Amino acid sequence: MKAIDRVKAHYERNKMAVIDVPEWGAEGAPFKIFYNPMTPFERKAVYGENGGFFDAECAVDVVILKALDEHGNRLFAEGDRHELLTACDGAITGRIAMAIALPADKKAIEKN
Repeated sequence: MKAIDRVKAHYERNKMAVIDVPEWGAEGAPFKIFYNPMTPFERKAVYGENGGFFDAECAVDVVILKALDEHGNRLFAEGDRHELLTACDGAITGRIAMAIALPADKKAIEKN
């Protein structure tokens, strides 16, 4: 197996990881955000737009770009950016964005 095939296989295995967000849930069940790992291209775009810093705006950009429902549809649109920046608990969006942005293996996440 070529090295690039191993790289792509790892990426495929880690697709549709899930983050539980109890604060956004209903009826005692956490809201679930699914996501695919960030590619280098996506990282460059997000960090480049934010001057290389991981701040509140960067966290919101990550959430808009990567948060998916269970069917793989985006949960947020660029039009939600203002509300995510001004009418949302930044600690929660920050926690979600960090979980998405930090390189991790789905199996390691599921153990925690």
